[in-house]
Amino acid sequence: MTDNNLNNIEKDTKNEVATENEVATENEAESTSSEQSVLELSESKPGVKTQKRKLNQKIKVTGYVLLAVLIAFLILLGGVVGILSHYYSLMDTDESDYDYSKVVSLTDEDGEGVTGGYVTLPEGEIYTDSNVMNIMLIGTDERTEKFDPTARADSMMVLSLNKKTHSVKLVSLERGMTISLPDKRHELLTHTFHYGGAKLVMQTVRTHFKLDTERYIRVNFSMFERIVNELGGVDITLTAKEADELTRVLHKKFKEGETHLNGRSALAYCRTRVIDSDWHRIVRQRKVLATIKTKLKGKSVSELNSLANICLPYVQTNLTSLEFADLLLNLKSYSKGDFQDMTIPKKGTYKGLGGVDFEANSIILRDFLYK
Repeated sequence: MTDNNLNNIEKDTKNEVATENEVATENEAESTSSEQSVLELSESKPGVKTQKRKLNQKIKVTGYVLLAVLIAFLILLGGVVGILSHYYSLMDTDESDYDYSKVVSLTDEDGEGVTGGYVTLPEGEIYTDSNVMNIMLIGTDERTEKFDPTARADSMMVLSLNKKTHSVKLVSLERGMTISLPDKRHELLTHTFHYGGAKLVMQTVRTHFKLDTERYIRVNFSMFERIVNELGGVDITLTAKEADELTRVLHKKFKEGETHLNGRSALAYCRTRVIDSDWHRIVRQRKVLATIKTKLKGKSVSELNSLANICLPYVQTNLTSLEFADLLLNLKSYSKGDFQDMTIPKKGTYKGLGGVDFEANSIILRDFLYK
């Protein structure tokens, strides 16, 4: 390679480096110019900075508000849970397991010589619906504040709650129906509690009516009198015969027409049947329950709380704490829902209470409660 060629290469290289430096310098100048333009633009519009600052503040405030709401909700939830737990702890609760699949029946020999013939149980599976909860309401006949395990069930009803539609249905069971008990002769339904408590009552209802019942609420005469007195009594319109019967039983003069009854006289009214029948007694019980329901609606929250604290210690149940909480939290919805009631056995399905067609009544009950 000649000296001239080397000189040419050096000149070309210097020119290329100079060109690259010029391009870089131009790019830096453009970049600086662009940044200055943006800065000048921002400075020329002070509202942009203000808006960004306000937006950041709003985001922070919103976050604080949401946090405060969450904390308040948790405090409220804790308070509600605490109140429900308090109410639940007041009751006599029984959460022991029990096998409700056991069959209640009698052998043919057990039915010999029993008035009314044999008890024929319906066949098929017990119908269930996850949206429907059936609760046995049992009123036992002891007058003491403590529950007596050998008491009789003076009143038996099935409270059916539909969680989906919030409808309420109430079924009164005639306590004089002849039923069958394990290892015993035919008995009256009212005696079932005496032999096996609430669990045997529910088991009997399940097998005789194919009705899904595994939960109960029990009260006695003492609790009934107490709640009526706490509500200030109930006003009931008495017939002449009812007034005479109350006068005879309570040794106090009662007159026909609208009468104010205290706890003791309301209980006597609910138990009256010698002047007519058990069927009429069921009607009387419903009248008093309807009056109690109306009076409860007019009570304030503090009054209801006071009433609960006084009466719940005289309630026995096997509802779980979660079921009890769900029931209380949805009471308002149930109170506004559709309400229907009926009495079993239905007319035309029995020949005396010793000859009830349990198959026919089980079908009637299914149609009434689940449709």
